[in-house]
Amino acid sequence: MSMVDPRLASIKKNLGRFKLILPVMSPKGGVGKTFVTALLAYMLSYMHIPVSLLDADLTNPTLHIVLGLDAENLKVAEDRGIKPFKVNEKLELMSLALFVDDYSIPLRGKDVENVVRELLAVTRWGGSVLLIDTPPGFSDTHLELLKMLSSVNRAFIILVTTPGSVALRSIGRIVKILTLESMKFVGVLGNMCTDFNDELKVEVVARKYGIAYLGCVPFIDKIEAYFGSNLVSILKDLEPLSITMLKHIEKLFGI
Repeated sequence: MSMVDPRLASIKKNLGRFKLILPVMSPKGGVGKTFVTALLAYMLSYMHIPVSLLDADLTNPTLHIVLGLDAENLKVAEDRGIKPFKVNEKLELMSLALFVDDYSIPLRGKDVENVVRELLAVTRWGGSVLLIDTPPGFSDTHLELLKMLSSVNRAFIILVTTPGSVALRSIGRIVKILTLESMKFVGVLGNMCTDFNDELKVEVVARKYGIAYLGCVPFIDKIEAYFGSNLVSILKDLEPLSITMLKHIEKLFGI
């Protein structure tokens, strides 16, 4: 007789407090998914929406780096659970980097399941939107996250891709997998687009699979110079994209 994991009730309660959960995914690495996740987090937080961030890349968490944070300075606060690190007044971060600094932890199978469940069960979130930066591809981490998210009807996937042919072809595969898992989508967001043709390629793929086209983030030279609070300066140049994203997300708040 199998035992029921007592963490499941806590996970359902914790996830149920969010108005919206947005896992950010990409079937390919190197498309700038973590940067886009951080950009979206700043975009929403500067629109006065309280945002919680979860770095679900368990073996190589890097979201804190894009946010301009030093892992050694990320202190864990405990109060009937673990409180995420406050990035600013409207933005908080939970990551394994809070516990292991910049060390890498190889995980597989049951270990992945336990870490995902522990993070979701013990974290005391303060946001109304949860953004999840997932690792590239589709692995045990994704399967466990989707299993946990199935307990709440508030999760919508944001897919990130570059306009390159390999990345675009991979979008179709992950859409099919996620559809079989009964997941819903916000849409497809392009990154590193250099011209209108790049934007059109992303839009065509989105339409092919019946998913909303969210727009494109242009190619940004010397991108590391914008890590941290400098992300705000990029937002000023992405106002049309910000408006489009907000419209899509506002529609989902009514679920």
